[in-house]
Parts: sequence; C-alpha cells; structure tokens
Amino acid sequence: MPEYRITVNDKSYSVNIGRIEDDSVEVTLEGSTYTVGVEFPGNKSKKTPRISRGRAVPDASSAPDKTTAPGQTSGMGRILAPLPGAILKVLVAVGDQVTEGQTVAVMEAMKMENEIEAPVAGKVSKIAVKEGDTILENALIMSIG
Repeated sequence: MPEYRITVNDKSYSVNIGRIEDDSVEVTLEGSTYTVGVEFPGNKSKKTPRISRGRAVPDASSAPDKTTAPGQTSGMGRILAPLPGAILKVLVAVGDQVTEGQTVAVMEAMKMENEIEAPVAGKVSKIAVKEGDTILENALIMSIG
C-alpha cells in the first residue's frame, strides 16, 4: 500500500492508501483501517446516463416493408434477402428470362448456403448486388419485371 504524509490541524500523520472501489477508499491511519467515502472530480451523479437518439425511421413511408416475410417479395418480382449475409453467386444477368422458382442467386447466411429463387417468371430488370457483397435482411437483391 502506498504511504503518504498528511497534515491535519498542524499535526502530521502517516497514511497508507489501500483498495479504491467506486467512491470509497481503504485508509490505514496509525494502525487502524477505515473505509472513507471520496468524491472524485467529474463523478457528481450516480444516475445512469441517458442517450437521446432521433428516430431512425422518421415516418412509416420510409420504413422497410415488414408485412412481407424476409426472402419473399414486396411487390411484383422484387427479391429481398431472407437474412443478413454475403452474396456468393449471382446466377443471372440483367435481361435474362427466368422462371418462377428458378435459383437466381446463392447467399451465405449463418454459415449456410441459401438458394435465392425467383418468385415470378419474367425478365431480370435490375440486379442490386454483386458477388462478395454483404447485405442486411430485407435488402433488395434483384427485380424481375
């Protein structure tokens, strides 16, 4: 324990400082040990700090479509990611004709490969991902129009 010399009312004492825990310190003074309460600068409140955040989605019009299950479509031919993961393969190109149920992409999610199937037959109008991309749940993978 570190030893300090302190003076109180013109009298000197030898003080040993022991464990410091939260707002208390173990102090040994003239052979007796005391637990002393200490106020540290900056520790004025014991209350848990509150974090104030704005809304991530300001209104319902910009919120993701949660009425559609992940991996399903939210509108004619929109293919959404069923889970967060990585795109391993894109098996079609813009302009390709696909049939309903055809595997159009493969993604890895939770250490498993998932085949992404076309929900409708039609022509691929947009591919929003490329191989190696990491995407979130309900992210647009491609559109079939």
